Amino acid sequence: MKKYCGSCEASHEVVVSNDVREYKIKETNVSARITILKCAYCGNEIYDKANEIENDIILFDEYKKKNNLLTSREIIEIRQKYGLSQATFSKILGFGLKTITRYENGSIQDSTHDSFLRLLREENNFILLWTIKKHTLTESEISKIQSKFFKQDVPSIDYEFKEPCYNKPYVTITTNGGYGYDGH
Repeated sequence: MKKYCGSCEASHEVVVSNDVREYKIKETNVSARITILKCAYCGNEIYDKANEIENDIILFDEYKKKNNLLTSREIIEIRQKYGLSQATFSKILGFGLKTITRYENGSIQDSTHDSFLRLLREENNFILLWTIKKHTLTESEISKIQSKFFKQDVPSIDYEFKEPCYNKPYVTITTNGGYGYDGH
């Protein structure tokens, strides 16, 4: 494969290697095996935007691991567990679509967003949040989620907030058909 070499100011064949590199990200030293492209003619490293993005994801995920944050892959897996698009997931979370896209593409989330995402690994937490936020979704999005978690014959799901019990607020989820989910 040929790439443009800024040192040679010409396109040359590329030598691809996987090297362990160390970087400092937000005061944390991280090392990871990343892909390095070098000009076969002069031996200097070649900048390639797509390669740099992939390397950044690898490095930022190493940072996340060291700082006990979900990796990009783990965030994607949470969304995919519920069969959601990024747009639907962002509506349920109350995050902007660009925020979810950035997190899935390697950006480092803050600890509050990370904790919130971790809670959604549990289906009960997801259902509770979905129930609270479903007013932001389209009928199609609601139906898709309902069919995943509830019997097909359930026409709709409503929620009501109840008084806190032992200083712990809770939501009761009921349905028109009498089938329900207890959020405890």
